[in-house]
Amino acid sequence: MSPTLAPVGDTTDLEQRVALIACGQRPGKTRACDNHRGKGKAFLAIAATGAADGLAAAICGTGRGPACHACKDKAAEIIRAFNEEAW
Repeated sequence: MSPTLAPVGDTTDLEQRVALIACGQRPGKTRACDNHRGKGKAFLAIAATGAADGLAAAICGTGRGPACHACKDKAAEIIRAFNEEAW
């Protein structure tokens, strides 16, 4: 497994993308709810570590595992999005 590096510079767009993924994407939805937008920076920080289980638990709202299947899928998608932007 290769290390994950945090992107340098302004991460606002990535935070918003991560928040939208966590909130739940669907056709026509362009932004996350206030709750998920407020957690975008935290989701991004967890994604930078590559800790999918921890990110899934944070998305699920429990803060501890095990997270539900939908939140595990969202966490994996967020980590993929993060890794695309980090390079």
